[in-house]
Amino acid sequence: IDVTENLYKAGVEITASASELNITDNMPANITFAAAAGGANVCEVTCTVRDAAGATIAGVFNFDIWLSDAATGAGLTGTTASGTVTVKAASGAVIGTYEAKKALRVQTLATGVFVLQITDIAKTGFYVAATLPSTGATKVSSQLVADNYGA
Repeated sequence: IDVTENLYKAGVEITASASELNITDNMPANITFAAAAGGANVCEVTCTVRDAAGATIAGVFNFDIWLSDAATGAGLTGTTASGTVTVKAASGAVIGTYEAKKALRVQTLATGVFVLQITDIAKTGFYVAATLPSTGATKVSSQLVADNYGA
């Protein structure tokens, strides 16, 4: 903004076409989360890549995802899930593991969707956090509750 203000004050005209202004269309700007009960003691968290306008973006995207104890997504959880923390079958891919059952590098399907599957007998109230390389901003789910896990 300062650069624009300084150029304006100096009498420099700034022009841009609609296509130039919309250059960030279809660029990942956000990840949203939807938790749902799966099988016994399983929570399925659907992670959807969205643009700045909130629309789902079709495409394959890689991002980091981790379980946290903090609503801000700060740090890894101190609790390890009793079962697996991985991709739901046919719902994306895990392309790297930073820390088993806590932090992963994942890849969406071509639809821009990835489903994280957490199996935990204790039905722990994790926060699922993720960050897209394009923004660097951490996005965090609501805290998981017992009802998010299957009976």
